[in-house]
Amino acid sequence: MSHKSGFQLKRGGPELYEACWVVAQMGQCAVDLVAAAGVGPSETVLDVGCGTGVAAREAARQSGNDTLVTGADVNGPMLLAAQGFATDAGLHGIRWVECDAADMPFDDGVFDVVLCQQGIQFMPDKTAALVEMARVLKPGGRLAASVWKSVSPLGKAFSCVLDRHFGEGTTEPWQAVYSLGDREQVRTLAEGAGFEDIYIEFDVKFVRHRDPTAFVAGAIAGSPLADAVANMAEADRDRLVKEIIVEVGENRDDGGLAVPAGCHTLTARIP
Repeated sequence: MSHKSGFQLKRGGPELYEACWVVAQMGQCAVDLVAAAGVGPSETVLDVGCGTGVAAREAARQSGNDTLVTGADVNGPMLLAAQGFATDAGLHGIRWVECDAADMPFDDGVFDVVLCQQGIQFMPDKTAALVEMARVLKPGGRLAASVWKSVSPLGKAFSCVLDRHFGEGTTEPWQAVYSLGDREQVRTLAEGAGFEDIYIEFDVKFVRHRDPTAFVAGAIAGSPLADAVANMAEADRDRLVKEIIVEVGENRDDGGLAVPAGCHTLTARIP
């Protein structure tokens, strides 16, 4: 690891995601999403597209019974990482299921709550995925899902600098994270799946980290460009990180990095 940039050369993607993005942003986002869903004691919860399981872990804490929580994801290795993070947090009862969101191996009407944190925009068949989420909910069951509204200043900074260094369009595939930013498109998908009482709230989530250099280095090291950047000379890596921090500009406060990101949170229920 470079002592100047904090660039991580050995830790894998899930570990970096937890140490970087979950600490700086997605952990608090999970708290917000579970609160929006109103997860209560003894409720059964399904976290679809759970990734490293951050929302599932928060739901387990709020339900008071981790055996009532299930995390589902199409990526098997990610689920193994999620299980490890849950175990480290003392949550041993969460069930982890590898499956496609559009074809989930659960009976009809078995969950009180379905969560999906920043996942729908990546699903190839969004309509089928939402229909499945509706199918597995009990009558009156609730959905809470979040999607990014638009490119954040941090996203723009990464794209600007990395495209400049690695070629125009290098980060274009990353823009899928913002591909479902149209509020009415989200509403239409939910309505088409049979949800009612649909409410979409716009708010701002922050990336907060006391050490901007460590955060940016960690984010790059967990990205698809990790190998290319790891192969750069240390001085060149340091310059790359500094350029991104400069591009982020004044998005910081006395606590360090403080970058806003617009988010839509959908809440709805099944009749």
